[in-house]
Amino acid sequence: MDYLVDGGGLQAIDDALRPILDEIRELLAADVALVVYEARRSGPPHVVLSGTADWFLPNEPVVVNQELPRHEPASLVELEIRSKLRRHAVRLGACVVVPWRDAYGVGAVIVGTAGAPVPDPASLADDALRKHYRSTIARALREARRSGAVQLNRSLRGAARLVAEAAVDGPNVPAVLSAVLTSARDLLRSEVAYLAVPDGGPGTFVFDQVLGIRTPAFRSLRVQLGQGLGGLARELGKPIRSANYAADARLQAAPVSETRDEGIISAMAVPVLVGREIAAVLYVGDRRMRAFTSVDEDLLEEFAGHASLGLRRRLSEGHRAEAVERSVRERVAYDLHDSVVRGLVTIGFEAEQAGFAATDPETATRLAAIAHAAEACLARLRGELGTLVVGSGAGVMQASEVLERIDGLPDRGVPRSLELEGDDVDVAREVAEALVRVGQEAVANAEQHSGCDRLAVRVVTAVSRVVSLQVTDNGTFDDAARSPAAGHFGMRAMGSAVESLGGSLAVHPAPVRGTVVEATIPVWPVPS
Repeated sequence: MDYLVDGGGLQAIDDALRPILDEIRELLAADVALVVYEARRSGPPHVVLSGTADWFLPNEPVVVNQELPRHEPASLVELEIRSKLRRHAVRLGACVVVPWRDAYGVGAVIVGTAGAPVPDPASLADDALRKHYRSTIARALREARRSGAVQLNRSLRGAARLVAEAAVDGPNVPAVLSAVLTSARDLLRSEVAYLAVPDGGPGTFVFDQVLGIRTPAFRSLRVQLGQGLGGLARELGKPIRSANYAADARLQAAPVSETRDEGIISAMAVPVLVGREIAAVLYVGDRRMRAFTSVDEDLLEEFAGHASLGLRRRLSEGHRAEAVERSVRERVAYDLHDSVVRGLVTIGFEAEQAGFAATDPETATRLAAIAHAAEACLARLRGELGTLVVGSGAGVMQASEVLERIDGLPDRGVPRSLELEGDDVDVAREVAEALVRVGQEAVANAEQHSGCDRLAVRVVTAVSRVVSLQVTDNGTFDDAARSPAAGHFGMRAMGSAVESLGGSLAVHPAPVRGTVVEATIPVWPVPS
């Protein structure tokens, strides 16, 4: 990595130039001394170092009220150097400016006093002395940049190694992410570090892991795309630094009060990519004003590439946990379906049939009430089982997953063939879950009651904006038991669920022998 200004908590350039600054100040009997540098790619001039911290922060961007000399030493009066970060300025009654230039930008040593005049710059005007300081500054900068680059890359390699070791050997995901935050904080020598991850989708990010954060309100922040420092980093796809968060005009809808209550003044944020997706936003910050530099920005961006190792493990374990949870949910749902649902179907069907045969009006009324109650409970239970399997119910499901979910029913010894006709499109999850429930019901009925020895499950997406499910068996077709039009309340419940999404359910004999159950629903449900 290039090391053009101090960054990453290092002070290689400060350390190299300070002796030269002190020497010139002593030569001119001055009490104020600054080094100002303007790098070609880093924006406005900034203070590389100052005699005391009371004057300017390291790398603080500044403006001056006069044009500084670019070639020869010069004497200036009433020179004001004003911070671009805060209400702070230093005004020199008289000063000497010693300029220099290198391959990356231009700089100047400024020495002077607040009131009394300083010696005439002629004391620095002879060729030998001027060449001495210019060559000394150039050499010190060159060596400092080389030394800083070596230290910076060594620190980066060490941080990357710690993250990689944690990603491989860490006991769990929190330990891995803790290693990411610790490494980031130590690498940038910042006070706090925190990580935001998607919450239920790519739009909203929440803080998943924090280091050095004290307030619950800050920990529970939810950040939208474009909102605050991290939202802007996600929107632009690059690191963003802010020396004064509360006053940064670039930040939209920023959580200023929560950040101020946490005490954070300066911060940086960088997107962490896994593949092409932003899997997290990594932040570092300080409770003092700090002018993060272009080197800090490059360093954090480079580290984010290594931090993705930890995020990959988080995503992997998250997907594995979701798969286990879904498997448990589905197993419970299937068990309830095979026991409670079947029992309600039997109760409702028998009550319905007995009511048709009853000659006593009161008995018929009571049997009808039992059948109606069973049907209501069945509909409610089907909805609850759907929620149990779906979880949150958000998002989409691929058409091929509908087939896989139906095929997940317990094996009852009847061979099943699965077929997807058309593209493997995304289907609204509620539509997909309705098809899964119809398919599971049709498969279970066929395998348990039709006497079939084979069946086929087919999902068709070839027709635009519509998805169809067809379950065909070669068993015995029972019109009274299977057709929704024939009055079977179980079939009516299935038909009602499909119709509520703008679809239709049909049951009819197969062309040769057996039964065909077909549900057709728009890929995205019709609003009710």
